[in-house]
Amino acid sequence: MDEITNPAPAFLDSLYLHHCGFEHCAPEHNFGPAIRDHTLLHMVLNGKGKFYAGGKCYELHAGEGFLILPGAVTTYTADRENPWYYCWVGCSGTDVPRIIQSCGISPEQPIFRFDSPDRMEHCVAALLDSVGPEQNQFATTARLYDFFAAIAGSFDRQAGPKRSLLDNAIDYIARNYSYHITVEDIARYTGIDRSHLFRIFKKELGCSPQEYLLDYKLSRAALLLSQSTLSVTETMYSSGFADLPNFSKQFKKKFSCSPAQFRREKRRSPLYYRDNAASS
Repeated sequence: MDEITNPAPAFLDSLYLHHCGFEHCAPEHNFGPAIRDHTLLHMVLNGKGKFYAGGKCYELHAGEGFLILPGAVTTYTADRENPWYYCWVGCSGTDVPRIIQSCGISPEQPIFRFDSPDRMEHCVAALLDSVGPEQNQFATTARLYDFFAAIAGSFDRQAGPKRSLLDNAIDYIARNYSYHITVEDIARYTGIDRSHLFRIFKKELGCSPQEYLLDYKLSRAALLLSQSTLSVTETMYSSGFADLPNFSKQFKKKFSCSPAQFRREKRRSPLYYRDNAASS
């Protein structure tokens, strides 16, 4: 049995490794019933065996894995004729429940699949190599994310239709509008050409990608002007514009007043004083 235990880093409480390892099990090798105080995942690389949890028995083969949650009573046993060879990863952290869920694993469905035993073996071996008191904990955590990526990628392919191209484009705009992105950038991110992107926006939203992007940036600028103390120039740059005359022109076209006038009008509004008093 190859196993390394990792000291829990004090500065990485969102996700950190407890231990990981490999084992070629003897026929009918058994562990449990027992509980763990951390999240533990086993991945079958070869052979087969059985996993008992929640009053159920699951038979697993190569390319499948099982989840053990903290406090859950479980037992697992290698097959008599073809005992399994597996690897395991134990981890803790505030992000672990969310990560596990995003990989399609839950207490109700503790069995998961992964595409390639060879890739999984490589992932855990790399994780094993990164463990130790002298190792860089950030590198260990990065490899732990690589491990979850191998599981999540398999789940994504099994889960059916992915997010729409429009959803991906809108999400990209929301996360990157302040970086002077272009329609070409949006199209490249979604993996389609500009004309296809244009047709999608026109059909679904009734506007072009450029019009949507401009409207989004102007709406963010209006929000900053009404809720922050940033200057007009600071607001312009923060909203993804690079030219003050153009920013003022586009802003006035949408809101029928200049950015400075917009701010003055908002601050005269009773709602402005009520909202700011409530937040102070």
